[in-house]
Amino acid sequence: MTNTRAGSAISKGADGDAIYAAAAWATTNATGAAAKGLGALRGAAMACWAAIFVGHIIFGTYILAAYGAATVRGDMIAWNRVWPTGYVSAKPIGNVVVVTHVLLASVVAICGSLQLIPALRRRAPGFHRWNGRIYATTAIVVGLAGLAMLASGRGFVGASQNGSVAVNGVLLVICAVMAWRSARARAFADHRMWALRLFVLAAGVWFFRIGLAAWIAINDGIVAFDPTTMQGPALVVLALAEWMVPLAVVEAYFRVEAAPRAMGRSMVAALLLALALAMGYGTYRAAVGMWLPAILGH
Repeated sequence: MTNTRAGSAISKGADGDAIYAAAAWATTNATGAAAKGLGALRGAAMACWAAIFVGHIIFGTYILAAYGAATVRGDMIAWNRVWPTGYVSAKPIGNVVVVTHVLLASVVAICGSLQLIPALRRRAPGFHRWNGRIYATTAIVVGLAGLAMLASGRGFVGASQNGSVAVNGVLLVICAVMAWRSARARAFADHRMWALRLFVLAAGVWFFRIGLAAWIAINDGIVAFDPTTMQGPALVVLALAEWMVPLAVVEAYFRVEAAPRAMGRSMVAALLLALALAMGYGTYRAAVGMWLPAILGH
């Protein structure tokens, strides 16, 4: 009966969101061992999404308040208050690349979070499609601009982290292209996976900053890195963890979601809850220490 109803919904065909919803309905309403732990797993995933959503909104607002407002005022020197190479008067083309990367990152932060709201996918599929197109296109531009910045020595992090950040950027562009292609091919199960990979990779810069804020708070000061050169073992680990850990967690989620046993789902659900708490703490520390003062003009 479940397969018949899901198949009927899928056969309506024209709307990708209807296909996704039908597939989700069939999974959610499965019975027996195959469905055990799905509720806990998805609840934990929602807790992670909530932590990321709140953090992204604050971070995106900070970018607009700190860098967008300065650009509108023509106060480009303000870019160097936190980022020494944010603006270099002798390199206008490089400055355009930096501005493009940073300001469009706010679009990626906000649009990406909106893409993962189930109610928007169900009730406003047109918005989901257009927001997704804007998100994927902007993510590609931001990723390529970030790679150009690293190649020209304009990265935010120290040189010892550039290789890892570059890998993040390359993977981001690949996942954005694959998410776009799978959506156009109406392969919505594949699209969902590529889109989630894109989301966590695009959040790499945010993961780095909340991780750094949490590290400083936990150690009650700067430990294992030089804030002047932005180099040190702590930053090397953070630069690797900003994309490796989220990507590994997403892949684990995909595996246990489709697995026949509940034990893996329970373990990943517990991990997601722990990560939600960690991200909440990191967001709080970054917000009170860096973002909110800039947003509020303090």
